[in-house]
Amino acid sequence: MNRFSTVCLAALFMAACQSTSQAEPAETGLAETSDGVAVWRDVAPDNLLLIDTEHGRITVELNPDFAPEHANRMREIARTNAYEGARFYRVIDAFVAQGGLNDEEKIAAFSNLKNENDRPISDAGFIPLGNADLFAEEVGHIDGFPVGRSAELGREWLLHCPGAMAMARNSDPDSGGTEFYIVLDAQRYLDRNLTVFGRVISGMDKVQKLKRGNREIESGVIQPPEHGDLITGFQLASQLPKETRPAFRVMNSEHPDFEAAKTAKRVREDPFFYRKPPEILDICGFEPPVEQVSPAE
Repeated sequence: MNRFSTVCLAALFMAACQSTSQAEPAETGLAETSDGVAVWRDVAPDNLLLIDTEHGRITVELNPDFAPEHANRMREIARTNAYEGARFYRVIDAFVAQGGLNDEEKIAAFSNLKNENDRPISDAGFIPLGNADLFAEEVGHIDGFPVGRSAELGREWLLHCPGAMAMARNSDPDSGGTEFYIVLDAQRYLDRNLTVFGRVISGMDKVQKLKRGNREIESGVIQPPEHGDLITGFQLASQLPKETRPAFRVMNSEHPDFEAAKTAKRVREDPFFYRKPPEILDICGFEPPVEQVSPAE
């Protein structure tokens, strides 16, 4: 089984789907800082990955804290223009959009990466979601990234929520290195089995426009693969001149405004809800607020 032809075994396609609708950024009525914590966290230009397609730009924040080698591989690919002519060649509705080299000879030029599927529980600013989860002992956010953790295992990991960017592989957990995928709908059963190394912070609507394959034919590889959507650009914001590079900021998970944004999703006060739904929040149903601050799209 070729690494570039599948993310995982065919049985994995049986996951239930969740909505990928984008949450509206919360109104931030509080002061710019609270107890010394800023409302917003700027995304470092070296962690801001810009993927261009004919449908528009997909902006990803890399997470080198959880997956340093995978983040570095994406930077290497961006800086060497290794994805020139690459495409999204395997896109399965309500599952994933996979792209990359799709060529064993080209893939062989890159070493496989040891999986970074999880890490020891850290002292980083983990903010609990506030209610139970079906897949993990506890879930919450670190720097806006959805995270699962287990005190019993002493481990924490990034989640396969919509927009998660992760590395495809063969059956060997350490066989990935060049073929990435973006999660279209929550696939939480993949958590800790593949390495999530980033998340889409802008442009999921562009991802959803990508041409689909048929999951019954070649595990969803578009036929022929050359008909998949072309990746017209794959670069870091740090590669662009300062005056023209885009800049984004993410609401700080440790700020009270972040908790207020979660509460607005958990507690439905609108009179439309004459039968109040349970005050429960799905970790993948909450989109941490993000703003583009320059330049305007």
